[in-house]
Amino acid sequence: MRIRYTQAKSILTPQTRGFLRAGEKPYTHSLSWAAGCQLGALYCGAYCYAQMLPNWHFARRADEAWGDALIIKENAPELLAAQLARARNRRDMRIFMSPVTDPYQPIERKLRLTRRCLEVFARYDDLDLLLIQTRAPAALDDLELIAAIPYVWLGMTIETDRGDLAYGPSTAHVRRRLAAVKRAVASGVKTQIAVSPCLPYSGAFAERLLETGAQRIVIDTFAVGDGSRGARTANSPFAALADYDWRDDDIALSLYHQLTALHDSVEWSGAGFAGIPGRG
Repeated sequence: MRIRYTQAKSILTPQTRGFLRAGEKPYTHSLSWAAGCQLGALYCGAYCYAQMLPNWHFARRADEAWGDALIIKENAPELLAAQLARARNRRDMRIFMSPVTDPYQPIERKLRLTRRCLEVFARYDDLDLLLIQTRAPAALDDLELIAAIPYVWLGMTIETDRGDLAYGPSTAHVRRRLAAVKRAVASGVKTQIAVSPCLPYSGAFAERLLETGAQRIVIDTFAVGDGSRGARTANSPFAALADYDWRDDDIALSLYHQLTALHDSVEWSGAGFAGIPGRG
């Protein structure tokens, strides 16, 4: 993968419309310390909506393809420190980290940009929400730090429990994610599972999700969750890989109904992501 570094001018992006504003408690800002994602070359890169967003298209060069390049905002922690220090509305700030690149992609273990950003957040106790959204069990590296920030939620993406899908995670990686959620919950971290997007799953998936103890579960689909009623997914590599009708929400709705009968906080798509209770 081609990796290059840049000096950004800002790191907290105000949210005025779209997916992160869809619920009763919308996000005010997003935080992404890279354009592109090292996971873009894996199965999830085939359907990731971020490859079609301005964050990637305006940052990439003509010869840089999704999954082959990563543009890192190396001054992200310093920018965050400056922006939080001068913010007059920290009590209202609800930050999604991050909607377009995984904060715990492999290079994080070298650069520790997410950790350094969390160290900045740890200086403040007055924000309303920080959601750390990842599909990487490596988030456990920072578990003690995450647990020390009172307004943090950890979001773990678990799209399926089946390891036999050509376009899905391995069984071993699913197990590690489920185990990571259990450990986070046991450590006192408020944790949300995002079945996003919902892929075909086994009959035991709902039970496996519930066994983690996650406080919230959000179910999402391609057609609802890609922000374009399925148009982005239709133009993605995934559309040619799928061996089922990914536009049909019935698979996701079935899981949603199974879980709502057994769990008090099961939510749907954008309204679910933007519905995490704050501190106020």
